[in-house]
Amino acid sequence: MKRALMVTLGLMLSLAIVTACTGTPTAAPATQAPKATEAAKATEAAKATEAAKATEAAKATEAAKATEAVTATVAAKATETPKATEAVKATEAVTATMAPAATAAAKTTEAAGKQITVGLVQIDLSNPYHLGEVDGAKEAARRFGFELKVTSGEGDVNKQIQAVENMINQKVDVLSINFIDIKAFGPTLAKAKAANIPVVCLHSSADGCTTMLGFDELYTGRMDGEYAVKLLTQRYGEAKGEVANLQGLLGQGLNEQRTGGFIDVVTQNPGIKVDAKEPTNWDPNKAANICETWLTAYPKLDLIYGNSDSLTVPCANVLKRADKLNTGTPKDPGIMIVSVDGTESGLQAVKQGMMKTTVLLAPQHSGFWKAWIPYRVAKGEDVGKEVLIKGALITQDNIDPALKLAADQVNQIQTFPFEKPLSDIVNMYMNQ
Repeated sequence: MKRALMVTLGLMLSLAIVTACTGTPTAAPATQAPKATEAAKATEAAKATEAAKATEAAKATEAAKATEAVTATVAAKATETPKATEAVKATEAVTATMAPAATAAAKTTEAAGKQITVGLVQIDLSNPYHLGEVDGAKEAARRFGFELKVTSGEGDVNKQIQAVENMINQKVDVLSINFIDIKAFGPTLAKAKAANIPVVCLHSSADGCTTMLGFDELYTGRMDGEYAVKLLTQRYGEAKGEVANLQGLLGQGLNEQRTGGFIDVVTQNPGIKVDAKEPTNWDPNKAANICETWLTAYPKLDLIYGNSDSLTVPCANVLKRADKLNTGTPKDPGIMIVSVDGTESGLQAVKQGMMKTTVLLAPQHSGFWKAWIPYRVAKGEDVGKEVLIKGALITQDNIDPALKLAADQVNQIQTFPFEKPLSDIVNMYMNQ
């Protein structure tokens, strides 16, 4: 009994000493362990909850993105489908030789969803036709959502080369160039190629052109030539008389072919003499001065063919002031005028009898295409190596619907069916 008591007292004393030295009851670790475990579990649970929330948020974000992507794809397809249908008609005379596949740069631009930038370089920004084209190009940019940059060479080939190279340095996605003289652009076209910038060449073609876009100029010149022969035949009872040609810019494909088509037709008639062919550099004042000179140089002149309304309308005014303009039937005295472009001033001259005809090329329509076709090239679309637009001969017989078409291009520019081939639009107005 005493021995047991002594053992118990010894144990109690040992416990007291341990407590005094540590300040912590020996049972404390057993109490803290479950608390630590609970805290750890709570921390882990909180982390798991946060992770779950983050995962759900990420899934929701991805789902939203996927939904937006599907919506964008559907919207894009809905928009492109009718445009793709129009694109089938887009070339009235596309050669059988198709353009090579789009450049890697064009594909990269489209895949990245980057806004495409089209650089349009005009001969000048003073000619009324060129200004009308700029309006059409701006509408194409608005309609299809691309950026349009417009500049010109101010009628000077060196300035135009610099303007094109500035566009290259600005890293536009595609160039659309109305060349003053394409033969001077070899090194510049090489720079565009090195920068992976496709070039749509307007009215002229050379190595380095991805696509050539222009009017069927030989067809245009021949139409006016055939009409001129008809007028001279009505005057003399046979195809004879004296004619002259107001040209635009020597070396430009558009100018050479308009003149070439006309001369080819009229010279098939031995009785028709070509008195003169003089370049004007598309300058209306120069055209007026040349016409004034011709009045004395060629007193028997029967007919003047001008390569643009911007040249023939000023010429008609000169002839009218000199009382040398034919405004009646071909048998009446005076010089008859046939022309090209179908600008507002040209159409009004036909309406008033100051000109016998013009070929409707519709500046806003052609300008739309001079931005729309390059945009499609930049997207990677194969539009062909050559896209030719055919004009329509306008005379007193069809002048009224032509005037309405020209007015609608300007006054209803945001709804005008520019994507259609010009011949389809002309037929639509002629049949109203």
